[in-house]
Parts: sequence; structure tokens; C-alpha cells
Amino acid sequence: MAPVQPPLRAVPRNPVPGPHNVQADAEPARLHCLLDEPGMQFTTSGRAAILLGLEALGLAPTDRVLVPSYHCPTMVSPALALGLPVGFYPIDASGRPSLEWLEQHAPADTRVLCAAHYFGLPLDLRPVKAWCEARGVLMLEDCAHAMFGQGPGGPVGALGDVVIASLPKFFAVQEGGLLRLRAPQHSAPPLRPAGAVAELKAWFDTLEISASHGRLGGWGLWARPLLAAKRAVRRAPAPAAAAAAAPEAFDPSGNYARIDMALSHRAPCRITLDTATRSARGRVTAQRRRHYQAMVAAVNGRRGVHPLFPELPAQAAPYVMPLWVDQPDPAYRSLRERGVPVSRWDWLWPGVPDMAGDQGKTWSHHVLQVHCHQDMTDEDRDWVIGSVLALCER
Repeated sequence: MAPVQPPLRAVPRNPVPGPHNVQADAEPARLHCLLDEPGMQFTTSGRAAILLGLEALGLAPTDRVLVPSYHCPTMVSPALALGLPVGFYPIDASGRPSLEWLEQHAPADTRVLCAAHYFGLPLDLRPVKAWCEARGVLMLEDCAHAMFGQGPGGPVGALGDVVIASLPKFFAVQEGGLLRLRAPQHSAPPLRPAGAVAELKAWFDTLEISASHGRLGGWGLWARPLLAAKRAVRRAPAPAAAAAAAPEAFDPSGNYARIDMALSHRAPCRITLDTATRSARGRVTAQRRRHYQAMVAAVNGRRGVHPLFPELPAQAAPYVMPLWVDQPDPAYRSLRERGVPVSRWDWLWPGVPDMAGDQGKTWSHHVLQVHCHQDMTDEDRDWVIGSVLALCER
């Protein structure tokens, strides 16, 4: 008999703003962090960082960008927004590009290859970098899932000609990305300031999200009167933590895939920079590792599910815990409707081919990304994994 579905619980889907996230670190920060890398430029998102990075390379209209078969549409849309041709390559069971396929099938017009560290687990990309260098291909190292850590190939972000990352996946911010261009002849354009209206909105959005999850803490003395005044002016009710919307069919012309060019060329707000740079990194990495390992222990040996990567590398801070589910379709929709913080990359860009040995399309169907961020309590974590098992274990 499958486990009983636990009662509904409001679990934050992402890190929650509040003084707890910028207070003195109780845990020492032991892992390499991309924020410490020289030459990093802040952007409004990881998607904007990809766009700006490709722009800076000065590519010709015929230069192709190769993207892994397992991808978020935001990895594809920047290249298409710039009018560049896009192709797809298969990944192996570790998530690394299939070098065998690239040797035999990579299009001759390939100029950029995007390689991603999935789930926050650093890959050894040295063989991929060597393949790129031998063919004059530039490597875009996608660290959107890997703000921290290092693997056998060195620290994340050490090899890419273009390196990008995403701040909201690890810190309590609502926007933000990172971009680094390795070659001195490539430089991203200067970004226009956010402006006073955007800065003020970002502050209020941060306070409202914190208040909706009861995390204002010491901020409450001055934040609650401000929020009350704002609601009085707008005659709006107090915010509530929102449940995640049910997944919809992917539309490549929709907002999820469309690029806001003006926003992509704007600098992030000051509160984004302040929160990200002041965040207690030891807490971020330690809590994520602890939740990941507890989730793995909870699902090991269960029917119909297993952790995709049960061993957490010593120098990794996970973004999510990837969970293989034998029969994921009805369970995933139910989980999202209940507000359980899980994701699935089933919105592959139209036209991804079937390729021998590819794990990407298989992962897009069977792998759920179970969130394990630092602002989940132990009770939150246990509710999340209990909800997943109740619906997925068969």
C-alpha cells in the first residue's frame, strides 16, 4: 500500500528573504563560490547572462549553438533571440556531453557548445573543453544549478569561455545572474541602471515575500508599517504564500521562452547585489547538503523511485535532489497542484531529435527535481518527500 498523502503545508518553493539569510554565518563557508571569481558581472537573470555572453562573442549569423538535449527552454531562447541556429546533442548518464556523438555528428558550423552542471553536482568538463579547443569551438559553461563547488576538473566555472550562473536558485533574491567572459577581446556591454521605480519595487517585493512566509524577524519593526501603508494605498489584502501553478503545455512563443531584451540589458537592483553578496554561504551550502542527504536516505529502497545520484560529492552544494520516478506523469501534476516544490524539465524545445544513448529525453520524462533549499525546515523537507512518495511510489 502506498504511503498516505500528508495534509497540505505551505512550503517555500525558493529561498526566503529575511535577516536570517544575511546574518553572521554559524557555519564556515567551505565551498568555492562563483561570487568570488574575478571578472564576474551581475545581470538580471541567468537567461540574460547567456544572451549577453553570446552577444559579446561577436558570432556570425551562421554560427551554431549546441545545447544539451536535457535543458530548460531558457537555455535555448537567447540564441534564437539573436538569430543564431541552434542544435542539440545527447548527454550520458552523468549528464556530461556525449563525446562519442560529438565526434561523429557535431555539425560543422558549431561555434558554441553549452555544457551544464546539472542539479548542482559538478561535472568533470576537461574532456569536453579539450574537444572544443581542438575544433575552435567556444564552451559556454552553464552553472545555473551550480553556484558552489568543484569536481575532478576543478572549481565550477573554471573552464568555460563564457560562464553563467543564476542567483535566485541559491539566494533569497527575485532576480539576478552572473556572467564571466574569459577572453579579454570579449566584453559584455555596459548595463543601464535599474532606476528608482524598479529599486523601490524590488524592496517591497522582498519584504512582502518575507512577510508571507513569516520570516521578517527583526525587520518586522520597520517593515510591517511600510507594508501596511502600501496595502492601504493599493487597498490590497495582505499577501499569502502562493501554491505553485499546475504545469502547462510548452509554447515556444510564450513568456517562458521569450526574451525581454530591455530587461536583459539592465543591471540588477541593489537589493539583489546586497543580499547575494551578504548571504550566509555556510548556512546555504550546509543546509542544502543536509536536506539532500536526508531525502536520499528517505527514498532509498522504495518502490518505483530512486535517487538519480545517491552519492553527494564532497565539494557540492545541490540545487535540487533529482529523483527518478517510474510512473511520473499523474503524480507530477498532483504534486504541483498541491504546492509541493518540485520541477520537471519536460518542456524541451520542439525539434529535439532522438539520439542513440541519449539520457536527456529520458530524464525530461522520469526525473523530478525535488527542491532542497536552505529555507526549508526539517519538517518542510519531510513533508515534501512524504508527499512525493505518497504519489510516486508504486
